[in-house]
Amino acid sequence: MKNLVRNYRYLDGDQERLELIDDIRRVRRAVIQMAETVPEARRYEPRYHGWSLAAMLAHLYLVDRISFWAIQWALAGVRPPIPSALLHGFNALSARIFQNRLTETTIRGIYAHEKRIADFIRRLPMDRFTCPVYDPTIGEYITVERAVQVCFLFHWQEHLQTLQKVEGIYYEPPERFDTF
Repeated sequence: MKNLVRNYRYLDGDQERLELIDDIRRVRRAVIQMAETVPEARRYEPRYHGWSLAAMLAHLYLVDRISFWAIQWALAGVRPPIPSALLHGFNALSARIFQNRLTETTIRGIYAHEKRIADFIRRLPMDRFTCPVYDPTIGEYITVERAVQVCFLFHWQEHLQTLQKVEGIYYEPPERFDTF
């Protein structure tokens, strides 16, 4: 996955942070709206690269929680690299464990955790942006400023595209991307 193209933005001001939070909210609403259109009986079939919709939603929620902790730990100086084999094993296990998880339960958790993410992004001191966080998808350390975008926006966008391809829907990404 080293060849991912990600359009990062600087989060120096309140406006940039609010725009990121809006994009995070927008992509999550798109995932949830799409999930709600899938008939109940089809939510538990492995249709998305072997994942059910229920497992995909639970994966997004769980990775959000783990990423949130990982970023907080990195800010406290704990930055272990996560081997890609562990990541792949975790994902395979998640797909099986959460295949039949109730989607409504996961969606409630997504909404609740989104508020914590938004608050964290608003309060994150600028002088902590350059703190390194390990990104197991590329096998490198990235900055906290980039990690919040990777974990809470780009990860969701990538999975939304997977879901939409199966459902035959096209997602139009946000118009504004500040890159560096």
